[in-house]
This record gives sequence, structure tokens and C-alpha cells, in this order.
Amino acid sequence: MKLKKLVSLLLAGVMVVSCLTACTPTAQPPVSENPGSEKPGSEVPEVEWKLAESPVLGALVTEGKLPAVADRLPKTEDIFISKVDAKGDTLSIGNYGGDLNVISGGGSWDLSRPVLESIIRYNTDGSYVPNVIKSFEHNDTYTEWTFHLREGMKWSDGNDFNADDITFWYYMCHLNNFDTKKSWTALKDGDDAWATLEKVDEYTVKWKFNNPKLAADFIENGDFKWCWAPSHYLIDMIPANGHVENPYWESTGLSDEQVLINAKAKGIDKATVKDLGKAVSYYFWNEDGIPTVNSYVLKAGNSKDDQVCTLERNPYYWKTDAAGNQLPYIDNIVFNKTSADGQDQLLFRSGKIDIIGIAMQDIATTLEDMGTAAELRTFASSNWGSYQITFNYTNKDPKYAELFNNIKFREAMSIAVDRAQVSQVLADGFLDPGQCCPAEGNFGYDADWDKKWTTYDVARAKTLLEECGLVMGDDGFYNFADGTDLLIPFYMYVEAGNAGAYPVFEQYWEAIGIDCASKEYEVAAFDGEIDNNDWYAILGPHTSIGGLSLRDRVAPFVPIQQAAEWYGEFGTWYGTNGASGVEPTGDMAKLLEIYEKWNSTPDSAKRDEYTLEIYKIHKDNIWSIAYLQAAGSYNLISAKIKNYPDNLVSADLYQYANIVHYETLYKVQ
Repeated sequence: MKLKKLVSLLLAGVMVVSCLTACTPTAQPPVSENPGSEKPGSEVPEVEWKLAESPVLGALVTEGKLPAVADRLPKTEDIFISKVDAKGDTLSIGNYGGDLNVISGGGSWDLSRPVLESIIRYNTDGSYVPNVIKSFEHNDTYTEWTFHLREGMKWSDGNDFNADDITFWYYMCHLNNFDTKKSWTALKDGDDAWATLEKVDEYTVKWKFNNPKLAADFIENGDFKWCWAPSHYLIDMIPANGHVENPYWESTGLSDEQVLINAKAKGIDKATVKDLGKAVSYYFWNEDGIPTVNSYVLKAGNSKDDQVCTLERNPYYWKTDAAGNQLPYIDNIVFNKTSADGQDQLLFRSGKIDIIGIAMQDIATTLEDMGTAAELRTFASSNWGSYQITFNYTNKDPKYAELFNNIKFREAMSIAVDRAQVSQVLADGFLDPGQCCPAEGNFGYDADWDKKWTTYDVARAKTLLEECGLVMGDDGFYNFADGTDLLIPFYMYVEAGNAGAYPVFEQYWEAIGIDCASKEYEVAAFDGEIDNNDWYAILGPHTSIGGLSLRDRVAPFVPIQQAAEWYGEFGTWYGTNGASGVEPTGDMAKLLEIYEKWNSTPDSAKRDEYTLEIYKIHKDNIWSIAYLQAAGSYNLISAKIKNYPDNLVSADLYQYANIVHYETLYKVQ
């Protein structure tokens, strides 16, 4: 059975207008619940809400080791009540207990993906709800943003979470670059200035800007995931060096040496202050003992690098289900390292692992073997097609630049390939032929665009190449009109794993008379070639056209900086205000004109219109070619796991696995 019959890649439009204050010019009052976005016509059944807790925590309360559950959560009207999942489907009421066993990736973000709590929480349709903060509002000019916190909310160690933890993070961890991340554009106020943060009261802070800061550049911004740090725990780890004057926090007066000593006394052993700051105020989930507001916290004595690493339930977690049961349901998330290829599948088949990622070609066989014991879950990709190629439109050799900019050349390179055969060879027939465009169900999907230049036609491809002025040589390959050889080297970076795919495409390009070669680099060397503009074409760009939308990240769609290969030095020109690079013209310049309109309007509907205008220009030009539709990512889960949605979206804006809402998962026997 083909994978496309097993899964449905349902991406909903991410430009849906949010129901929150960020999309309205007037303030909204704080709300008592934040259930998410219920699907139209699918109301969440009303159930009696009565505060309850895990028996494990209840026993600790009885033993006097933990306060009563009502004293651990925010006041009742400020509790986050989870009623629906990220798709708007009603969550079932779960049961407590058990461990969730998963595979460890070992990276810095690995432990955070299932548990990290952010300012807002996205749904798959692009709407979002306030999450850690209770609500937010802005003034009419978008120069002031007010965050309201949840009264009575606690850190995972039981200390109060309040406005002081926001001001502490901003002035003592971020603006001094202690967290090494003083680059978050959401908080910039022009080129060199930064927002001013004011504490209004115990549970209210206000961000002030001199220039308007619209929702897409602030609350919706992907780099602004959190704005808090546990002041009571970190205060003796902040060095005096680099202190930023502010109304709330004086310099600690501590030397670099002393803060390293203080950190070591708490079990955090770092060689430099830079290492310390990044560890405790950015990758904080990887250090045991650091209080968080996440659903699970690193168990004492555990490390992300351990063979087995355990996250345990946060007893002060501030969410409940629709019936009032404090979340999360499952006691622990256990990360397991595997050492051999296929070991994760063996562990999953034996029931020792509950969730694994799986390759397309292994899905049908594994499901057939396991029967009802396993279920498939799909994360739709936001990529604009698979096996993308792009060209250097600002190539230093004007003959190549002129050829690549000729739309007839790009059409020839697209229709030269038999996509159906490529699908059989590279994807076992699981991926349909397609073009570089939004996936079906995603914002901006266009069936005509998806099929543009996808009909295999060698004769027409050769005709188009000749209309570009190329002349067939005695060796069977086209030359430039002046008789010089045409050779297109396709650059690839090793980490992308495209070397095996290159010969599949090479045979088609050579069949229409295009002489080509492959060059493979480690990613650092690859990026160097791009930065120096020393390249011709790429198979598998490092940053390709594609993504959820401009809301996710602008740079893949518009040449605003040197961030994506398909526009090369055009991006350098805009990013340096014309100081270097190549000035874009024609439709490439139109992208920038529309982007500036998009960037200056607070109207979400108008932003949608501008985004579609940008997409239309991409459809007209197809600067990057894709040969197959985008592949998703796939998980197999134990059938014992409940509340794990299907057809989610894998994207940085949604924090990847975080969109599953692991705190709502539970296991049945």
C-alpha cells in the first residue's frame, strides 16, 4: 500500500486571523480559560470541573512534602484549561501514571521539544492562544504591549512566578547578552535600540517601543519564545561585568570567577561565563535544579547525554484538563539512546519504546507486522517540494547569470526529468510528482502551480534551451552562443545526504544536452562558497524556498538578507542597504516592494493579500525547481498512547514536537 493511502498531509492555512488581542486594536479582558480553537460545529462537551491531582503527588501532599494542589496552581480563574488539541479536536480525559519512553536525539533542543512552554501556543491553523502569559494587549499605535501573568503561578520549585522574573530575564540575562542571544529581533526598536520593559504590578509588565511593533514582528515572532528566568535561583550566577542599568535590578557585584564557583556549588560546572549564561538562561531545560514552568523538568542527577535520561512531572504545572485534573498525566518522559541502526525499531516492536520516528519505506511493513499494537502519526512538512534545485542568478560569470535568469532555461531543467520514475527510484513511489510550491492544504496552495512544468518532455526541453541561445556542440552537449563550454556544477553539502540522488537527476539533464557535475562540501565549506558567491547551482539548498508563510520566517520567501541560496547576492544588496551585493530588478525587486507593504501593515487580512501576491510572483518565475511533492515526517506510536493527534505540522514556529502537547498524553493498558 502506498504511503499516500496511509496518511493525509493536512496542513491548514497559517494565515488564519487569530482570535486574540494581537489582531485587534483594542484590549481584551483576561479570560478564565484558553481552550484553543475548537473546530466549527464541534463543541467541547461541558464537564464538571473539580481540581484533582496525580496519586503520586497526592501521596507527597499527605506526607507533608508538597503543598495541596490548590496551593500549587494559579488562582482558579487563571488556570489554563486544556480542552482541545492543536487541531481543535476534543481531548479525552486521561488517567494518571506510567512512563513515556522515547528515543533521545542528544541535541541541545532535544529535551525541550515535548515540554517547552512559550508565550503563546500555536494551533495548526495558525491561530494561537496566550500560554504562559494569561493575556496581552497593545495600544492603538502598536508602541506598547502589555502582558498579564497568571496570578499565583509557581516555578517548578514552588517559588512565585511573577513580573520580577520577566524584568530579571530582560535586564539581567538578555540585554547584557548573558544568554548569548541578544539578537531577538522581536525586542529591537530600530537598528541599534531595544524595547524598554516596565513592571506595572506584580503580575503585569509593559514593553515600550519608539517605533510601531506589529504582531507579526513581536508576539508572533518565532525568536521570542519566552521572556522569563527564575530570579531567585540565578541571581548569584550573574556577573557584574556587562551590567545594564535598569530600575529594577542592581549590579550583583560578582566577578566572573565567583559566578562560576556559585554555579558549580549548584552542580552546574562550566568553563566560562559565556558557557554558563547560555546553559542556565537559554538551554535551561538541560540543567537539573534550574526551576522552569515547563510540564516536565530534568530529574536530579540526569543529563541529556546519559544513555537513559528522565524528565519528571512538574508538581506546580499550571494547566488542567477539562475536568480539573492537573496535567500532565504521565509521570515521566524517558529518553533512551540507541547505538545501532534499527535498534529503535526493535525496541518499539518489543514495547520498550512508545514513540519512534520512521522512514517512509519502513512504514507499511512495520504496521503490517504490528497490527493493532502500533499507529501511524504524520507531521506534514512546510517545505515547498522535495529535491529542490536552484541556480545562482548573481553568478560572477555574466553568461551563466543571463542563462539562469532566463525562465525558458528553468522550464527546460524542470520538464527534462521524468518525475514519476524519480519517485519510484528515490521514494518507492510514495511521493507524487510536484513543483516547488505550498503543499496541498497549506496557505497559498494552487493545483496549477503544483503541476507547472512537471510534464516530462525531452523534445520541448531542447527547444527551450535553443531559444535561450545555446548551441549544440560536437560532444552532444550545449555550449554558449560564443562557443565556450557550458558546464553546470551542482553544489551539495554532505549533511543533506543528496549525493545519492544526484546521479538520478544527472542522467536526465545530460539527456537534454546539459553537461553537469557534482561538488560535495562539508556544511561550513558549502556556506563559504555561497557567502563568496562562488557557485553555480545547488541540489538541496541549505535554505530553500518554503515554510509555513511569511509569518514563520520572511527570509526564505523574500531577498531581504543573504539567507537563502535562490536569491544569492540580491539578498546581500537589500541586507546591506545597497552597500554590497547585486541590486535586484524586475520581479525580484517586486518581492521587496510587496514585502515592505506587508511589513508595514497591522491588518492581518491585508497581510494575507500581500503574501499571496508574493506567492504569485514565485509561481510565475519558479526560481527553485522541485521534482517531487514534499515529504512529511512520520512517527509510529504505541496504541496505548492516547490524545496524540494525527496530521500535525512540523515547523520551527510550532516548535516541532511541542505541538503534540505531551502533557495531555496518557497510557492505557
